[in-house]
Amino acid sequence: MYTVLLVDDEPVVLNTERRIIERKIPGFEVIGEAFSVKRALEIYDRQKPDVVLTDIKMPVQSGLVLIQNIMERENNSTVCISVSGYTDFNYVHDSFTYGAMDYLLKPVEPAKMTELFERIRQVLDNRVELGAVRVLEDGYLTGRELVDKICIFLKDHLAEDNSILVICNKFGISQPYLSKIFKTFMGCTYNEYLTELRIERAKSMLREKKSPLIGEIAVTVGFADQFYFSKVFKNKVGCTPREYKQAEGSKNSS
Repeated sequence: MYTVLLVDDEPVVLNTERRIIERKIPGFEVIGEAFSVKRALEIYDRQKPDVVLTDIKMPVQSGLVLIQNIMERENNSTVCISVSGYTDFNYVHDSFTYGAMDYLLKPVEPAKMTELFERIRQVLDNRVELGAVRVLEDGYLTGRELVDKICIFLKDHLAEDNSILVICNKFGISQPYLSKIFKTFMGCTYNEYLTELRIERAKSMLREKKSPLIGEIAVTVGFADQFYFSKVFKNKVGCTPREYKQAEGSKNSS
């Protein structure tokens, strides 16, 4: 049985999330609920839940602070999921930077939450199978060699689920260690590197004469949501994918 901590300043949202887990998602148990980041961290340090589902926008401290604090815990392997409204996609992007695996939109839909938890189950099952092996950390590969291997893997599997937890499970390392080696050898966080890689691949595809549709490009570079892909692209490049394609087309024609 995997354990879940729910964090939201709205009681009705907590009740909805708890009911969905209890009625539709077997194998997961809600072991705590919190209305604030402070209380959530108290429960987290005591219970060490496998999954934390947290609202992003809350009074006093945001869910981003909670995710960041959890990801900085030594030997942490918790799956963090951000919960956000449609107007808060910039917060969702930031939550990925801090280490969230995925997000849910409010109002939370049972079908979407069930689908997400099935993917979480697969990640957690893989973690158990690995048995928390840390052979790479023990010196069989240097940090530089490990970063190179991860970068090569990402370039070859860009369309797949490459969340922090998935990569840590695949390479048998902890999240703090992944963060450390990327900061040391790449000068950025893992998620910043992954986002940059995805955007550069997308730009390359958009420059092609007969490039795929925007939605197809989004999926190819690892974004399940075209709208979110466009938001991230504009944030990084300064224009939407469509505007970028039109500008590149004008350059080529002239």
